[in-house]
Amino acid sequence: MIHPREPVRTPLAQLPTPVVDLLHLAERIGVDYILMKRDDLTGLEISGNKVRKLEYVVAEATALGADTLVTHGGFQSNHCRATAAIGARLGLRVRMVLRSEEESPDWDGNLFLDQLFGAEVSYHAPEVYRSQLEKLIEEVLEQERGAGHTPYFFPVGASVPIGCWGYIRGVAELVEQLGRDAPVDIYCATSSGGTQVGLMLGKALLGCDSWRILGVPVSDSVEYFQTYLRELERATVEEFRLELDPEQTPIEMIDGFIGEGYAIPYPEAVQTIRLLGRTEGVVLDPSYTSKAMTGMLHSIRQQDRQRLPLFLHTGGAFGLFARRDLITPA
Repeated sequence: MIHPREPVRTPLAQLPTPVVDLLHLAERIGVDYILMKRDDLTGLEISGNKVRKLEYVVAEATALGADTLVTHGGFQSNHCRATAAIGARLGLRVRMVLRSEEESPDWDGNLFLDQLFGAEVSYHAPEVYRSQLEKLIEEVLEQERGAGHTPYFFPVGASVPIGCWGYIRGVAELVEQLGRDAPVDIYCATSSGGTQVGLMLGKALLGCDSWRILGVPVSDSVEYFQTYLRELERATVEEFRLELDPEQTPIEMIDGFIGEGYAIPYPEAVQTIRLLGRTEGVVLDPSYTSKAMTGMLHSIRQQDRQRLPLFLHTGGAFGLFARRDLITPA
């Protein structure tokens, strides 16, 4: 147990994930060090950051007697793919409400794996998904109850208070790898919010006073996240009676790297995918990590060189496989 208030978790991820030194990338950028926390290596089918949150969410679901997991996201959602794999592993049904501009999108990338793992999916146009999501979810829950099942719902990214413990525990893992006192800047992609909030809370709870947590928004504005992250943090602090106040958990963000919107690639981020592939043999994805890494590289060129930049690789490789059109042959 990492904290007296930590809820029960179901161990699913391959942990700890390594911290590696990106020597060739650092040389290319002109800095001494760039570290990467390889959370893309949490396990092949469940790879990425989502499984850390799902360990806690699924433990609660099964404790409540659920036999069906219900969640939602984009049709190439890493979170949904990890949920589908975990459902198959634990013998749980999985229902997904997916956002898609096409009625029948190609079975590729994460969506191919959703099908392979046996998840039941429904597709909804973006405008319907945005305006009627609560109704769509309730319909699925009613269907499951009517069929004699016990469903458990959790939102996109498992970014709810119990899910935030995934990266409180992730900070404890980093403390073992880096120590508390090193002046570390941790960069992560921020979208559903649970990863950044978990890092913020973990930093405060574990006394990592010399660390900074820097989120790179990949879906919404900094103004939105300043409010949303604080709300999620407050809900987590209240639910688990954590003795923290907002002054201990500053919200810091690197703005300007969303592009035209969520999951819409742009040339500089695609170049970053190529750069990491060709300098380090590391796969970034077009929705999250390529944009966050682009933001980090801009930032560290201007930051105090005495601080150690660490990129949290949150996964997403299967999403890149569905966008092979972005990468042309050398």
